[in-house]
Amino acid sequence: MRVLILYESRRGFTLTVARALRDELRNLGNEATTAPLRSVDPGTLAAADALVVGTWVKGSVIAGVGPAHGTREGIDALPDLQGRPTVVYCTCGFAPRSTLDQLSEWLDKRGADVRGRAVFKRHKSLRTAPGVAAGIVEALQATA
Repeated sequence: MRVLILYESRRGFTLTVARALRDELRNLGNEATTAPLRSVDPGTLAAADALVVGTWVKGSVIAGVGPAHGTREGIDALPDLQGRPTVVYCTCGFAPRSTLDQLSEWLDKRGADVRGRAVFKRHKSLRTAPGVAAGIVEALQATA
């Protein structure tokens, strides 16, 4: 399976997670690449069988919490995803609140088939990347 991991990163942790997932997906026998959400090449997107889309969480603990600035614009710029299997993730310091719900809703409107989600809290959560990658493969391979 060819998996494209799209990310919106500000300080680099969401990109670090994207690369960790890419490496783990490759270890599981998949072709996996990463690209910034807002500047993904149309050919790269067209070649992918499935997507993983990640963002960092903006806002404070209780106010203004949601997907990072630029995430919605990046998703809105994507072509029709034609039911492409998709998993979403976010990186945060505390609780992501409705971030993954919003991300899933925006991708649904672009035609994605969102099948799973994951949360990465700070750097300690990188150790969960192998298990998350295995769950991503399972979710992406499941029949709708």
